[in-house]
Amino acid sequence: MIHSLARYCPSIRTGLLFLSLTSLATFSLADIEGAGDHPQIPRVAGSSIVFQEMTDYDRLTVPTGPLVGDEVESAESLEGEVLRLSYTFDDPATSTLRVKRSYLQELEARDFEILYTASGDELSGGDGRLFFVHASNLFERGARDCCQLANRDRDLRYIAARSADGNVLVGIAAFNARRVDGPAVSLAVVTAEEMDAAMDHRPLSASEMETGLVEQGRVAIQNILFGFDSAEILPESAEALANIAELMNERSDLDLLVVGHTDGVGDFDYNLRLSMDRASSVVDELVDNHGIARERLRAAGAGMMAPVTTNRTDDGRAENRRVELVEIVD
Repeated sequence: MIHSLARYCPSIRTGLLFLSLTSLATFSLADIEGAGDHPQIPRVAGSSIVFQEMTDYDRLTVPTGPLVGDEVESAESLEGEVLRLSYTFDDPATSTLRVKRSYLQELEARDFEILYTASGDELSGGDGRLFFVHASNLFERGARDCCQLANRDRDLRYIAARSADGNVLVGIAAFNARRVDGPAVSLAVVTAEEMDAAMDHRPLSASEMETGLVEQGRVAIQNILFGFDSAEILPESAEALANIAELMNERSDLDLLVVGHTDGVGDFDYNLRLSMDRASSVVDELVDNHGIARERLRAAGAGMMAPVTTNRTDDGRAENRRVELVEIVD
């Protein structure tokens, strides 16, 4: 699935939103390339995006209560497109209190339900440090790449909120950060969406495969099908195999690892052997019937070790049974 921020549909409100020193802006000239706000959660004025990560489908768990012992008192989860952002501020004198109240004002103006908000020791011991560390699923990437919680004078403030229709869930932390002049904000937001796990996949074209390899180093081919518990390639696989051959003929410099994957049903060692046999069948087909040099291909089997989704459903197991192409880079 390919998604973009443009697909969100924020509700339209009449009247004026609050305008003040705590108002939120919609853009900044200092953002990292390609970054942008979530359309329902604009930034605080004077801040710039210094980290962004988007995942097209995942489960996000947002704490809605303090850390008690080793667990948060309560939490809400939602599945869908996950966006993580970190911001820093042009003015180092900006206070985390101003940042927190700015977000609260804007969220309430957009009819978000505030599920939980607290600061410092209200969150956990260590002026909230333990809470921040525990909530690493929200903030770890942003903190690691940009904005780690200060060792002292952390001034940590936190908000959890949910949109009126229940389709957007967000956790926001404003805090003083190490090696940053002024405060930082780390934000994680999930927009609900049903995962398209249907198996009527259109075979990827050669150019689409190349794009996946260039951008991610690998691409999943869902249209290479095998007989039940067998490495025999079914006739329905012909188009996908032809497209792989087309790509390799166009890219004479491209060498590929062909990796077989199974679902999670059955014995581990059996699935590992089956995945290797299936990958070898694909290599043989490309060599014997499409003229690809064998030295440009290498078979590997991952068995059940790298699912892309749950093995608890028929659709999920079907999605996990796949062949992946991985670019071999010298």
